Amino acid sequence: MRLPDRFRTTSFRLAVGYGLLFVASVLVIMGVTYVATLSQMRGIVRASIAEDMTLFRQAFAEGGDATLIEEVEERTESAASDRHFLLLAADGARLGGNLPAEAWKPGSTVQPYPVAGDGAGAGAAPSSHSRLYAEGVTMGDNRLLVARRSDILDDIRRILLSALFSGCVVTLILALVGGYLVGIGPTKRVDAIAATTRAIVGGRLDLRLPISRRGDELDRLASDINDMLGRIETLVDSLRQVSTDIAHDLRTPLARLRQGLERIGEAQNGAALEKAVDAALAESDAIAAAFDALLRIAQIDAGARKSRFAPLDLAGIAERIADAYGEVAVDAGHRLRAKIEPGLFIVGDADLLIQALANLVENAIHHVPAPGEIRLVAAREGGDIVLEVADDGPGIPEAEREKVFRRLYRLDRSRETPGNGLGLALVASIAELHDARREVGDADPGLSVRLRFQPVAAVDGRSV
Repeated sequence: MRLPDRFRTTSFRLAVGYGLLFVASVLVIMGVTYVATLSQMRGIVRASIAEDMTLFRQAFAEGGDATLIEEVEERTESAASDRHFLLLAADGARLGGNLPAEAWKPGSTVQPYPVAGDGAGAGAAPSSHSRLYAEGVTMGDNRLLVARRSDILDDIRRILLSALFSGCVVTLILALVGGYLVGIGPTKRVDAIAATTRAIVGGRLDLRLPISRRGDELDRLASDINDMLGRIETLVDSLRQVSTDIAHDLRTPLARLRQGLERIGEAQNGAALEKAVDAALAESDAIAAAFDALLRIAQIDAGARKSRFAPLDLAGIAERIADAYGEVAVDAGHRLRAKIEPGLFIVGDADLLIQALANLVENAIHHVPAPGEIRLVAAREGGDIVLEVADDGPGIPEAEREKVFRRLYRLDRSRETPGNGLGLALVASIAELHDARREVGDADPGLSVRLRFQPVAAVDGRSV
């Protein structure tokens, strides 16, 4: 038979496990208490018997048999109901006490109580629960037995056993009830998580797992899963967008390639044929470059390049880009100004970061009307390391600043400029791979793109 879900939760099982552990602890503690208490009570009984025996020996030493008989009779009359004595003559005749002659046994003994449990005299029916702790000795020709009934010990034993049993039962019941109550909350949360995951499996990638304010392990797990779902949703949306963009943006170069091939077939002379072939090759190269860029972005998004991460100096990368593109900017009618602080150490892929920074600089060179100014900055800012490429061009409308980082997306005014709309998408993927925050703003005038990295402590023994 299948148990209800709340009885099969980890919380309930842990509560039951701890309950059984507590029961075992109660058994051990109460068992030790039981043994120690009974041992102590037996010691008290033996000490009481020894005390009476000492008084009888003193009486016998002082006055012989007569004084001993008198002392036994006196203590028998004044004794409590649990104290018993027996004095026998040499021939077995009963001289005193409140026990029958049959009770006599030499030495320390524990024997059934031979009189009624209500304290009746000799010859009464024996009690089924009482016992005698007795000490039998010989004094002269007499035989003396001093005994104590076990009623108090038996009562204590029953109380301890009852407490032991009750404690175990109560502990186990509390463990079961507590486990059930403790399991209610986690079970509801797990049910909510399960319902959400089923909806996500059904295609609702926009849903996220519920997170409470407890901050416990379920919340931490749900938070990590939500981050994963966000990443998956981004990748799926990106794939969907790429498919749409390929259908729209690559249709034009493919159509131009087809037209070029048709012109090749229609060429009437060598010069026209060569021109048509060159145009077709250029279109095919552009298409191949677009697919290569898409493949590279996919590899970066999959995290395949993280295995190549190593400590590096971002200042050195910025200086290389500034040196490489200084003359390129001048040829395009611009001026490239660089402001680079030394010792900007991070962990990353140097080749990818060079590609990202080069794409940002090339994007500014190609889209800023000449003459323009392009600024390359690498510096520390607020505990982070910031790479910034800014220009004084027309900028990008605020509503489209994030769209330009989508694959194959191009502004309307950029449709006629060379490119495939993948340069900034590659920058976004490289920034995300390096856990760098991407910031796009207004350079007043122009556009500012900033990548904010987390620094490391040192590289090659040099402290940051």
